[in-house]
Amino acid sequence: MKSGRTQVEIIALYEELGSYRAVGALLGCDHKTVKRYVEAAGEAGQLAPALHRSRVTDDFAQLIAERVEQTHAKITARRLMRIVRAAGYGGSERSLRRAVAQAKVAWRRKQALEGRVYRPWVSGPGEWLLCDWGAAGTVPTPAGPRKLSFFSAVLGFSRYRTVSFSCSERFGALAVGLAHSFESVGGVPARVLFDNPKTVASTHLAGAAVLNPELVRLAAHYRFAPRTTERQDPESKGKVEALVRFTKSDLIPYEGFSSLDEANRAAAAWCQEVNGEIHYETRARPAERLASERPLFRGLPAQRPAVACGEERKVDRLSTVRFASARYSVPHRLVGRAVQVKASDRDVVVIHEGVPVAQHALLAPGECSIADQHYPSPAPTGVRALRPRTPAERAFLALGSEAEDYLRTAAAAGTARLHERLEEALGLARTRGEEQVRAALGRASEFGRFAHGDLVSIADGLRASPPQVVSDADPLRLEGLPKVAVRSLADYRLGRA
Repeated sequence: MKSGRTQVEIIALYEELGSYRAVGALLGCDHKTVKRYVEAAGEAGQLAPALHRSRVTDDFAQLIAERVEQTHAKITARRLMRIVRAAGYGGSERSLRRAVAQAKVAWRRKQALEGRVYRPWVSGPGEWLLCDWGAAGTVPTPAGPRKLSFFSAVLGFSRYRTVSFSCSERFGALAVGLAHSFESVGGVPARVLFDNPKTVASTHLAGAAVLNPELVRLAAHYRFAPRTTERQDPESKGKVEALVRFTKSDLIPYEGFSSLDEANRAAAAWCQEVNGEIHYETRARPAERLASERPLFRGLPAQRPAVACGEERKVDRLSTVRFASARYSVPHRLVGRAVQVKASDRDVVVIHEGVPVAQHALLAPGECSIADQHYPSPAPTGVRALRPRTPAERAFLALGSEAEDYLRTAAAAGTARLHERLEEALGLARTRGEEQVRAALGRASEFGRFAHGDLVSIADGLRASPPQVVSDADPLRLEGLPKVAVRSLADYRLGRA
């Protein structure tokens, strides 16, 4: 049985030559075969049907088709070989690969006819901004490696692209990324298309996305309409998905970035480069199309909203805020107030009403950074302040720091009847003066003398004149003496020859 292509050649050559034998000689077949195909084509008006030969994979065609459909044509013949082997397949892997390839082609044709229908999405100027997050590995920080993400956005009409990196994907980072995109293009489009993270859609009811209230307030500030894509459907925002792939393949190096600042500098240079190149779809430079699109944007507000300056936190009664499971101090006057916390890969800045009020080095989770200038009182030392209750206690502590040191040292030594020592010191002060008592208290604290009568004994010793320390005598200076050489002590060693 000749193939369809050979049958077409037979008929075409016969129309030119008009001889069965001549056609058979050119094609290497019998003239009677040529006659049969020519007559069949003349009578039926079509080529002879090709005969289907049985294959070793025919008995497993249904199993192959089921697995191809279940995996959306992603399964490979090597993976499928184990399954068909268990079902009794005894053919070669080559035959199975051919059968799997044909099953995938059939599945794709079926999807083209019965599956999802795609059509180009053409957006007008000034209408759409599409944005999404992408992962960029990690970046080293003083608190250890942190995940690095990038916020990518592309204008639907001009295809102008913006990319900014962040160590977070929380709503504060989303607001900062949006503000950066709006400021880069010089205005605000009418609508912004998002994916469905919790920072955008808090939940879904009957397919409708319930927007995050913070996003609604941000949209009202910038005057754009937020829109969300279908859930788990990246194809509905293919323009920005392509930008994410493009960023990962062309911008992010294999070894990653060494700092957040380096990543953002590289992103700015890369965006300037790609926006100046001719886009493969529009055949125009995005920067040039942006110039014609910019007049249709809404104007930027006078200043960024507070949420775009960082993540909001409430100052607790300890005059601290918690960020990434670490604690940072702020001025005590802000207790109970809402502040914005903005973090990089090196430090954390706390902002209140647009003004930075505190800055700390980035800490690991569980650590604490406290600045003394944020509190009206000095840092606690673990030593409790003395609180005299009786007149005797107040009079004793009025003697000065020596009295406080004596009391603390004697209490730490477990001195019994310590109140009697206080009365003894007060009586001694009335008879001999406070200066002498202070000196006695200081020596008693230094040498641990807390027994009855020790203060009087020390005071009596202080009354005696202290010994005078004789200063070193001046060397004897005589003139006219002979000078001799200075010899080493080794010269006087015993046993020296």
